[in-house]
Amino acid sequence: MSKVDIRRDPLGPIDYYVVICARESEPWGTGHTFVVWVQQDKQTGQIQSQGFGFYPEIEKVIIRLFTGDGAVRDESTKAASIKPSLLTHRLIVRVDRDQFENGLKVKDGWVGSGVDYHLLNRNCTHFGHAIMTAIQLNAPPPEFGERPATYLSRLMNLNLGRTDASNEQLPATFVNGRR
Repeated sequence: MSKVDIRRDPLGPIDYYVVICARESEPWGTGHTFVVWVQQDKQTGQIQSQGFGFYPEIEKVIIRLFTGDGAVRDESTKAASIKPSLLTHRLIVRVDRDQFENGLKVKDGWVGSGVDYHLLNRNCTHFGHAIMTAIQLNAPPPEFGERPATYLSRLMNLNLGRTDASNEQLPATFVNGRR
């Protein structure tokens, strides 16, 4: 886990986070990148979260030679995404409300857009990178064929505005609301 703070204005009644996650595939595969948007009310502690990832429309992508129509899917409907044991990396980015909403707009732009899925060069990690660009994280693009865990590991080793590792309690970042 790595934390980055790119807020311009830390004041406000709600904390906003965009969490870029990598997990192992189940039962096998290259892994998966998905993004979770988290809001936490500073007064009440109430948390709202939603997570999305980019998948081939027909999830048996190998049958279609690694390519096909793409679809943005709700990660809370994916059994593998709600299993903490499969999560390998979390890049927790603390953002302003505008950055948070810009990320959601980009996600919405991918929904039903007809964007093709290609396992090696337009996949879940590219979706995550598009969100990172929208929130102004300045993360480099994934390399050709780079696996989700490798990409997130590479990002976590960069200086992207990291906050110091404190004992600050972070909101739940899994789609199912657990840590």
